[in-house]
Amino acid sequence: MNDWQKNKIRITYIMPSAAAGGAERFLLDLISNLDLEKFVPSLILFDHGGFFLKDFAALGMPVVVLQKKYKFDLGNFCKLRQALKKLKPDIVHTQLGGDVYGRLVARCLGVKKIISTEQNVQVHEDWLANKLKTWTAKFANKIVAISEAVKADSLKRYQLPPEKLIVIPNGVDVQKFFVKPRALTSPGKIILGSVGRLTEQKNFSFLIKALASFKDKNFECLIAGEGELRKDLQTQINSLELGQKIKLVGLQKDIPVFLQQLDVFILPSLWEGLGIVALEAGLTGLPVLAARVDGLKEIIKDEATGWLFDPQDEKDLAAKLSYVFDFNNREILKDRGRKLQVAVLERFDIKNIVRQYEKLYFNL
Repeated sequence: MNDWQKNKIRITYIMPSAAAGGAERFLLDLISNLDLEKFVPSLILFDHGGFFLKDFAALGMPVVVLQKKYKFDLGNFCKLRQALKKLKPDIVHTQLGGDVYGRLVARCLGVKKIISTEQNVQVHEDWLANKLKTWTAKFANKIVAISEAVKADSLKRYQLPPEKLIVIPNGVDVQKFFVKPRALTSPGKIILGSVGRLTEQKNFSFLIKALASFKDKNFECLIAGEGELRKDLQTQINSLELGQKIKLVGLQKDIPVFLQQLDVFILPSLWEGLGIVALEAGLTGLPVLAARVDGLKEIIKDEATGWLFDPQDEKDLAAKLSYVFDFNNREILKDRGRKLQVAVLERFDIKNIVRQYEKLYFNL
């Protein structure tokens, strides 16, 4: 250990990969904004690298990438133990699939302080994963829920004592995303967009079906992301003859630039822990239409900072889209975007969120 590190708190973050997801991007922003006069971060990816790997490596900290071969891989567990033993952290901070492996290894090595962050409501968690997380949760000193919705889900799902949980929302890098809200000044083409994994949770099939009713409108909808439903969604788009209006544009490395080309952001998720892309769109000044689900309801106030719709009611979304397509409502759209931007700035600035995490680390 270098002399300059001796009086600093060493934190090792553990998660499966650096895949292109909101939780992974948040961790990148969290580490990027840590006070390096007080903390020495490191990262273990026990499954594989991924989309943000180069970004994590560019921070100049140790990044260990393991290759998990099986769902329950004893060899991977041993490699994780060796990596953590070498890093000698004061605190282990796990999230996503890193909770079970990370908490067990940290416990085995006698790490005194363990933190986990719950990033979502675990709608499809299987029985075994639930039992393992419930068992290993007792090794954690604190579990951070990113929203009140996630806190309620975690309390019930893992039988946790309330004092073990604390709510700290995910945050957004203001410098990357802040743009002065702009009005749609002409009745020309309106650019709609969304960002998310092409999975059941994000509910893009529902959005595509709702947009099919507006073929006569001058719009384009750009959906950024990848996932197992890409082929199915493209087939749906083609069958509805919407290939010229709805485009699956793949992963976007520069999300701020992608958002800045949009006029309206739509997030039709069936569930969300919070919805970091809604925060990013709001900070960009975009008017946001979002599903009326826990998590998103903690960001968007219906008819005040955006619009909420039932993610299983096409008529509800169609009514909101009709409002968006009406040129007479353009100034109201701008006003909603401005109000959401103010709300995001007040509650979700990454620098303020990082200070909350740093306080938690110090309190341990």
